[in-house]
Amino acid sequence: MTQYLVVNAGSSSLKFAVYDRNLALVLKGQVSGIGSMPRLEVDGHASRPVTDVTTPSEGLLVALEWLADHGHEPEHFNGIGHRIVHGGTRYVTPTIVNDAIQHELEDLRALAPLHLPFGLGVLREMRRVAPQVPNVACFDTAFHATQPELATRLPIPRAYFDKGYRRYGFHGLNYEHVVEALPRLTGKPLPRRILAAHLGSGASMCAIFDGKSVATTMGFSTADGLVMGTRTGSIDPGVLVALMRDEHLSLDQLEDLLYRQSGLLGLSGISPDMRVLLASDRTEAIEAVDYYCYSAARHAASLVPALGGLDAIVFTGGVGENAGPVRARILTHLKWLGVNDVHVVPANEELTIARNVSALV
Repeated sequence: MTQYLVVNAGSSSLKFAVYDRNLALVLKGQVSGIGSMPRLEVDGHASRPVTDVTTPSEGLLVALEWLADHGHEPEHFNGIGHRIVHGGTRYVTPTIVNDAIQHELEDLRALAPLHLPFGLGVLREMRRVAPQVPNVACFDTAFHATQPELATRLPIPRAYFDKGYRRYGFHGLNYEHVVEALPRLTGKPLPRRILAAHLGSGASMCAIFDGKSVATTMGFSTADGLVMGTRTGSIDPGVLVALMRDEHLSLDQLEDLLYRQSGLLGLSGISPDMRVLLASDRTEAIEAVDYYCYSAARHAASLVPALGGLDAIVFTGGVGENAGPVRARILTHLKWLGVNDVHVVPANEELTIARNVSALV
C-alpha cells in the first residue's frame, strides 16, 4: 500500500497528514500548543493532552507513535515530505535529503532563524526514526526562484547581494497549489496574469505570470510586505534606527517587536486574530482592520506593473478564505483595476508537498 507522510513544523505546532498513492487525504492532525499546553488533535478522533512536548521534534515523536498505533508505521511510508521555509538560492526544487544536504541546509539557518530551525530539527529526527524512507525537503522559497533578478535586488551596496542579502519570497508551496488548483476549480485555463493573496497569520501577495512567480511582497524575511497578525510588514527603516537609538531597544527586543508585538495585535491592542477584530465594535479593532485592508490593496497595486496588467485575483489562506468582509474591502480599494475574475482557493501546502514527494520518489 503506497502512502506518503507530510510534516509541517512551526514554532508551537507540528502538523501532519497522510496521503494515498492517488494523493487522496487519508488523515490529518497536529500537535498544537507545543511548549505550553500541548495537545494531539487528529481528524475524527478526540483530542487529548500530551506530556513532555517542548519542541516540534518531540511533537513529531508523539505524532509518529499515534500513527504507528493506528496502522501507519513510519518505516512503511513510501516517502516523507517536509515543509522547509528557506532553501536559499541553491535549493529551488524538492530534494531528497542525505547527510550532506542536511548539513548544507543547517548552514542556511541565519536566513530564517525564527522558522528554519524547527523544520530542520523535525527533518533530522524523522531521518533518524525512518532512515530507509526517502525524506524530501520542499522549500517555501522555491516557487519564487523564477523571479527576474531585478525583482530580487535590495537597494544596499552590491557586495551584500553576493552574501545572500536579497529578496526571496515565501508561501511558495501554497502559491504552487493555487496554480495547480485554480484550473480544476474553474474548469478553465489558468489566467496569464494573477494576483494571488495569501492572507493568514502570516500574509503575502504574489504576482504570477503564466504560472510562475515574477514578484512577491515578502522579501529577505517573513516580516516584509503586508501587515500580518503580529508582524509589521513593510516599515520605514528609519523607525527601526530611531527605536534602537531613542528607545534603547536591544537587537532581541527589536526582533520581538517586529515579529511578535506588531501587526494587527499592535494596531488594535486587542488581538492578532482577524475573527476577533471583525466581531468587535471597538474603535481600535475597526481601525486595525481598515489599516490591514488599505495596506493590502496598496501592496496589491504595487505588483501590477510586474504583470503588465491583471486578469484575475485569488484569495487564499485562513483570512483570505474565510473573512468575506476583508476580501470585499480590499477589492473595493482595487475596483479601479476593473478586474471581475476573483476566486477563493483553500490553502493546501500539504497536498503540494505530497504531490512533490510522489513525483520524486
